[in-house]
Amino acid sequence: MSDRIIPPGVRFFILIVLGLLMSGQCRADTIVNSGSDTLSGIYEVKDFAAAGVYSSGEEQEAREFTGYFLTVHGDHVVLPDSVLCHISSSVRRILRNDRDSFGSAGGSWSETGLQKTPESGYAVTEIGFDCDGPFSGMIIQPESGTYLLKYWSVYLVLGREWDTE
Repeated sequence: MSDRIIPPGVRFFILIVLGLLMSGQCRADTIVNSGSDTLSGIYEVKDFAAAGVYSSGEEQEAREFTGYFLTVHGDHVVLPDSVLCHISSSVRRILRNDRDSFGSAGGSWSETGLQKTPESGYAVTEIGFDCDGPFSGMIIQPESGTYLLKYWSVYLVLGREWDTE
């Protein structure tokens, strides 16, 4: 059996494609940088929380996932509907009770469990998922123990059950 040699141009193309595939995802253990805390773990959907305007149909659909689980390990996320996604982005930002980050319906991010921070708002990490569907990402504030799963335009409150690291 003879060894095949991959032409240099094809080898370069393969390396570029692999690099692009790997660069589009974030590892859960690099998202949370507060000591030994990581995002990897198993979370139970505990409750419903809203921020801004939403429809009652979304609330009813979201509440049906209470008692289900979300699992995060590395760059993989298994959603409560058993869909496997990857973490595609992680952005640290300040949320405020204004039209830009909360909406025009009134209320406060504190109603979702977030706590105000010295930055005159709610310092959080927004995490995006790479799959289509109702679950598009998370808002986390590990300092307050608040983990929110975005379901369309509402949130599900997650309770951390187990670490997977």
